[in-house]
Amino acid sequence: MSARGLVRALATLGVLVVLWGGFELFRGSVGDPAGRLPLPTLSEAHLDGLDIIGPLETLRLARSGAGWTVNGYAAEADQVRKLLAAIADTAASSELVARSPASHARLGVDTAGRRVVFRGAGDTLLDLVVGSSGTGFLSVYARLAGADEVYQVRGPLGALVARDAASWRNRRIAAVAADSVGEITIRHGRAETVLTRAGDGWTVAGAPADTAAVRRLLGALADVRAVGFVSPAEADSLDFSRPDRRVTVLGHGADTLLDLLVDSTEAGFRVRAAGRPDAFQLDFWRVNELTPPAAALRGTVP
Repeated sequence: MSARGLVRALATLGVLVVLWGGFELFRGSVGDPAGRLPLPTLSEAHLDGLDIIGPLETLRLARSGAGWTVNGYAAEADQVRKLLAAIADTAASSELVARSPASHARLGVDTAGRRVVFRGAGDTLLDLVVGSSGTGFLSVYARLAGADEVYQVRGPLGALVARDAASWRNRRIAAVAADSVGEITIRHGRAETVLTRAGDGWTVAGAPADTAAVRRLLGALADVRAVGFVSPAEADSLDFSRPDRRVTVLGHGADTLLDLLVDSTEAGFRVRAAGRPDAFQLDFWRVNELTPPAAALRGTVP
């Protein structure tokens, strides 16, 4: 390389270094790693409820005893804990990306965003606006309500607040411990099968029951979960006064542990636990697990 070519190469390198330095200085002034989203420490114990207000749907989560409800239905408490963990993690996983209100619409933290309001002891503990997905992996833009500064937050916060009401609801219908069961009555229409604990074994209609079949039934009763929920409009058309199938589980003291009513519709099976107002969707195979015929319990199915 000639001397003149070397001088040109060094000059070009010098320009690139200056440009890179300017870019880093600019990036540091806007996305300063020290600029974290300032959030209070939230504890489930001090939380009475929270609202997630979106452009199309508002979710109202409220404490109900030791659990939670969402829009009046039983909610999955673990989802609330995951949201609180995501809020707590923003101190380490957020960075300032904008300071001007002019950026709010572009970043989705204006009226198009979801407003998340945490309440406790009659006060608002946190009012946060969550907007569009960020440029980083699993990230979202967010700002405090009333504040101009916008932050990019990494982690599950965006996905959690974007969940609809059904995703927050508790899908567990029942959880019956196997060792607490003393008797199970299964009805298919008018046909009735009674399974009774007899010492270490079980009998069905006075004869020894098939051990594997009983184990499968008790396993199904241990965790009965819905695949979906019945809308209020559909619930009005259901008739559980004469269920197509029914499984009633009694404890050792003849106390009722579960009384599950099954209505068969064109759309599939719909179930309701006696004493509960809400109805659920249940898979065909799960209904069959919970209501096996007498022949299956005897082990005589061909």
